Order: sequence, then structure tokens, then C-alpha cells
Amino acid sequence: MNQTNIRAPKLLSYKNINLVVLDSNFILVPFQFKIDYLNEIYLKMEGKTRFYIFKQCLNELEAKMKRESIFSKFRRQYKAGMKYLEINEKVYPLYFVDEVKEKDETTDDFLLRWCLEFKNDFRRVYMATNDAELRRRAKNSKINVIFVRKGKYLFIERS
Repeated sequence: MNQTNIRAPKLLSYKNINLVVLDSNFILVPFQFKIDYLNEIYLKMEGKTRFYIFKQCLNELEAKMKRESIFSKFRRQYKAGMKYLEINEKVYPLYFVDEVKEKDETTDDFLLRWCLEFKNDFRRVYMATNDAELRRRAKNSKINVIFVRKGKYLFIERS
């Protein structure tokens, strides 16, 4: 998977693109809910769309996978989710960002901080998550949210 430096000047000059930050639980969506979320989001957005996946989210999933038994459902979902990203990396603009949280920061705080930072440079920033608490906090911070509704539909809530 390609690593990217998000501070590149060219990258930050694009004001009119949709920037979607994926939470770790969203990586598992294709196998929990049978939704091709990258395609769904890409089709629903107007204009260029870019997906950002932080190393912190991948580390969080990997740590959870190591705690699970070899035959657990989560392990299968994790491996399938990573394969889904690997396959779709050739189809959609996926950016894997080599950034991790601060020592005293939660992953949710980390993702919110980055979304707020992106809002300074991009007009349309979205947080893709199924975590109800993170969705509420993102909405309160005026960040658009993408989540799965009723187990089968992607819903985009604009703030």
C-alpha cells in the first residue's frame, strides 16, 4: 500500500475535492454489511473524492486482531477488509497516511483533530464511521459524517 505525506503542498491546494477519512470500523463494512462502501461513496459524491486511511486505524485493527483467537470472525473480517483495500487501491484514490496518535490522545480524538485540520484546507471533509459517539462528536464539530443505516444503506449526514 502506498504511503503518502499529507503535508505535500500540491495536495493541500485542492479546495474542491471531497476528502473522506475512514475510521477503523469502516474498513470492516464490506464483510459486516455486504456494502462496497468505496464505490457507494464515490458514486454519491459530486466531484473528485479522496479516501484517507491513517496508520493509527490500521494499527488499532491489527492490535485487536492479535488479541482474537485464530478462528475468530473478527480475524476473517480484518483480513478480508485489508484485501478489499489492497484490491481497490488500484481503482479509487486511497491515501495511506503514516501518522499515529499522540500518547495522551484516543484514536477518536486523533481522527477528529485531523478532520478539523483538513477543514482548514478543504471545503468538504467527511468522517466515515459507524461509532455513534464519534459521529456525534464529528457532527458537533461541523464535520460531515458517513455511516451505515439499517445495516444496508450508506447515509451521508452533512453538517
